[in-house]
Amino acid sequence: MEANVLRAERTLSLLTSTYLANADAVKANIGLVVDAVLSQNLLAYIDAVDLSEDTTRRYASAIHRWLARINSLATGKTSESRMAGILLMKHTALQSPRTFTDNASKWTIALLNVLGKAEATPVLMATLQTLLAFIDSVRDVPVLHREIATAQVPRMNQAVLSLADKNIDLVGQALDVLAYSATWFPTLFRPSIDKTEGLCLRFLDGSGIRSDPEQCKRAAKCMASLCLVGGKSSAEERWFYCIQQAMGTINRCVDHIMCTDTVGGEEKLQRFFSFPDFADDFAISIPQAADRIAAMVELLVAMLVHPTHVDISVPINELLQTASDLAMIPMRIANSRSSRAEFDLVPLLSPQIQRAAIRIMAALAISLGGHMYPFLSMVARAVIAINVQHIQSPTTQVALHCLMQLYIEKYGYGFIVHLPYEIISSAVDDICVHRKISAPVAPDPKITPASSSHSKKRNGNGKPRASGYGEADVTGDTSRIHWTDVAYATLKTVLALLRHTPTILSTSLRVKIDSQVLTLQMLDMIGGIDRPFAARQSDTRYRVILIQCLEASILSPDPWQKAILPHVISAMNAGLADPSNEVRSVCQQALICIDPIVHSRLPAQQRRPDTEENVEIEDQVPQMMRATGSSVSISAALSSTHLNEKQTATEVNVESAIETSKRFKHEDISIESPTAQLQQSELGLTQSDALLDSKQERAVAEEPNIQRRTAKPAAVGPYPTSSYPMDNSSSRVASVSQTRGTDKISGNTEDTGYDDDDDDIPDIVMEGSDSEDD
Repeated sequence: MEANVLRAERTLSLLTSTYLANADAVKANIGLVVDAVLSQNLLAYIDAVDLSEDTTRRYASAIHRWLARINSLATGKTSESRMAGILLMKHTALQSPRTFTDNASKWTIALLNVLGKAEATPVLMATLQTLLAFIDSVRDVPVLHREIATAQVPRMNQAVLSLADKNIDLVGQALDVLAYSATWFPTLFRPSIDKTEGLCLRFLDGSGIRSDPEQCKRAAKCMASLCLVGGKSSAEERWFYCIQQAMGTINRCVDHIMCTDTVGGEEKLQRFFSFPDFADDFAISIPQAADRIAAMVELLVAMLVHPTHVDISVPINELLQTASDLAMIPMRIANSRSSRAEFDLVPLLSPQIQRAAIRIMAALAISLGGHMYPFLSMVARAVIAINVQHIQSPTTQVALHCLMQLYIEKYGYGFIVHLPYEIISSAVDDICVHRKISAPVAPDPKITPASSSHSKKRNGNGKPRASGYGEADVTGDTSRIHWTDVAYATLKTVLALLRHTPTILSTSLRVKIDSQVLTLQMLDMIGGIDRPFAARQSDTRYRVILIQCLEASILSPDPWQKAILPHVISAMNAGLADPSNEVRSVCQQALICIDPIVHSRLPAQQRRPDTEENVEIEDQVPQMMRATGSSVSISAALSSTHLNEKQTATEVNVESAIETSKRFKHEDISIESPTAQLQQSELGLTQSDALLDSKQERAVAEEPNIQRRTAKPAAVGPYPTSSYPMDNSSSRVASVSQTRGTDKISGNTEDTGYDDDDDDIPDIVMEGSDSEDD
């Protein structure tokens, strides 16, 4: 710690004495100084403990020289010096709260004095940014509330309002300062509410929505902050009144566009802002009305998404009705029988009006969440109207797809069930691959068939043989990917459908989606620089969304669709070699998700229950170890038991094979004898069983070694007999025959399908020594 403090002391001394020595040095090195302060954290050791007295004294001296130089620069003669001093004040306050607490009052007064002077715009901009950082720090320090906030915040608000009236270039920064001041100190801001509201409405009349839309958004944000300040009325009443005024202004603009302006007493029932009247010329007034609608929508959006500290009643039904009115304007114009020339302007302005309606519905979903469930049908009707009347505007299509994606992600089936199937199908059509096929060329009458046959090379079947890649260019059969914002927004909507509502899609539509997305992915993979579907570095986001769609389709498959899993895995493996790190990351994540599908994980296997013999041996092992005094393995002790089990299983398998081959032999002889039908009826065999036995007969015929060692005694019953030599001298044969005879007497039979004739089936025993053939 002490070494870091000494390093910071040396660096501060170097910056103060060398790079901030004079005005020329400050102008040339201000960037270096600010970067050094931010990157090395030079002012963070003021409250450090466990330092030696000498180190503390040296560091405090360096800080004192640094602050003295900052104050000198803030009151310098040149604008560059003053701006450098103001910026260094801000970074010092942000990095060292104790230093700011000690100098907050003096620095705030100095900055307010700068606002009252005729300074250059960059200096005033830096001053406003520093004041905003100061009041942000003051609200977290209760000690400074009375010294700084109560005494200086009202003065700062008046100075900022005066500055915004004088310099149009500083209006945006001034609106930000006023908005934060109204949010952080609402009680101290009440004297400035009226002037701030007038400043905001000056930019919300629609005059600057096209030239400077960012300024309009800042004014709407500041206006939303003013609605929660309160005053003569509560914050809830003021907020609701402002919402009513905004919707009333939008209704007036719609009436003006539709030439149904309200008159008489009906106009008094509507609340609206006091904006200038529209121009007399319809070619100017109708665009003014459309711009004012867009500005009022910005205000509605800002008021809906702005956080509030109290519960507010939102007129959801009225807001959705306003959005529906905006969405229906082009439809009303198309159905109108009037021939007024004003109607020719509406198709020109309809995309802007429809985007305003989309913004209202999106803001409602973001701000209200689950409270929108009862109103999803109204949103769906507005979406249908916009989809029908968007006149192929790309910006409107992008906004509409984004709105559908938002509602599908937030409400899922609750929203998608209200949309007709044609809307979803049309969204899928926007991602189709455009194919260009040239018209067939008419044959030249001067060319005879004989001459034409020699003009091209042919295959063996007489068909023309393609000469290479140039043949495709001649025929004109090419696939083109025209990546646009509409295609990207459509893919995002399809991704939301596959992730949140996959079962709403029919099998044919799922197959169409998979084929289109996979085709786009493959064309993008094989595209070269000289191909129509060449992949570009700017297409990274399209490749990412294609991979995400394929992953979502695999993770939520349709039970009746064809499997695309092998193609997706090939595409993901190819994507691992993509030059883009984002594409590689998405492909790797997709392969991780697909791997459990390809290689399924089985649950843990339970251990086989121990037999009684194993349990007895395990109980005897400790006694054996104690008796012998040696280490004996349990597995070794159980080896004999396992061998006995294997031998028993082998004998059972041999007996089963002998019984099967015995039946095959009898059936073979029965087929050759004239009493075959009688034998089948007695055995209960059908025609299918006979066919099956004939196949098994060939399998038995391939094992002559086994048949050579079998013997068959005379049978009792209708079966034909055949004699085989049998050697009874073998004790093994005698024991086996005796054992089987005992089993037969006890009534234990293995083939339950022939219970009636088991007594007539002879036994087959094996003779001879064991060999590999056994």
